[in-house]
Amino acid sequence: MDKNKRKLDEQANRKQKVEAKTSKGEGQKENEVEDITEEVVEDAEKKSDEKSVDATEKKSGVSEGAVAKKKPVIGIKKRGRETGSKEDMRQRRARERYEIWEPTTRLGRLVRSKKITDIGEALATGLPIREPEIVDVLLPELEDEVLDVNMVQRMTDSGRRVRFTITAVIGNKDGYVGIGQAKGKEVGPAIRKAIDNAKMKVVEVKRGCGSWECGCGTPHSFPFQVHGKCGSIRVSFKPAPRGISLAVGDVAKHILKLAGIEDVWGFTTGKTRTTVNYAKAVLDALTKTSSTRTMREQEDELNIVLGKVDK
Repeated sequence: MDKNKRKLDEQANRKQKVEAKTSKGEGQKENEVEDITEEVVEDAEKKSDEKSVDATEKKSGVSEGAVAKKKPVIGIKKRGRETGSKEDMRQRRARERYEIWEPTTRLGRLVRSKKITDIGEALATGLPIREPEIVDVLLPELEDEVLDVNMVQRMTDSGRRVRFTITAVIGNKDGYVGIGQAKGKEVGPAIRKAIDNAKMKVVEVKRGCGSWECGCGTPHSFPFQVHGKCGSIRVSFKPAPRGISLAVGDVAKHILKLAGIEDVWGFTTGKTRTTVNYAKAVLDALTKTSSTRTMREQEDELNIVLGKVDK
């Protein structure tokens, strides 16, 4: 009897446990269903809110994204390129340099105080030009051109060291020209330095109508024959009639064009492939035009002009 009672009790306990498990599972299923329904309701509410926001943005014509794009970012500044022609950018840079320029030489102080307002007066004083800003102020219409870029390599323990040698020419195409050289590790800074050195070596050029084949009386050529030399190169320029143009080499053509010479016959001897010596020989011939003395009668007859032409 005792054994039968025990079996009956065990069977009853098992039934109760099974019934309890089934009731728990049903409760969990009900809870999961309730959670799913709540999530579906929340999603529907969000979608309805977004639709209402979109409708208001369409009415107003401005979106939150557009407003966010229009807001400036603090601490970040975009770098923009300079716009305008090459001459405008050159004049703008010269103006900026003049604003921060503090002269350290006697001639610079005279130019800064506007006691000297012409480049001819500055050269006539005999004072050396040691600051490129002087030429920027007195000759704002200058043009520059690179004649030669030479790369030099030097072998060291750490490897090859590369440097660049730049030869540049500047001029206003109206009686003033200069040539400068500079060295540097980078091409851009070396070019700017060469242009500044050329500004500090500006010379005046005498022009006239010295050809017997021409009688126009305008300063379009040399008033007389001039010679120049540098190294093995010898250069000779003769006055030419109007229409001949620049009958010279490429290097001399660039320099004479910036000096304001329009017609000339050119003769050269030596190794003209050496660009630097060729350019220096041409500049030597141009400086001799201003150092050559002329009589008043010759100046009137050949219409000789030193520097700028008065218009």
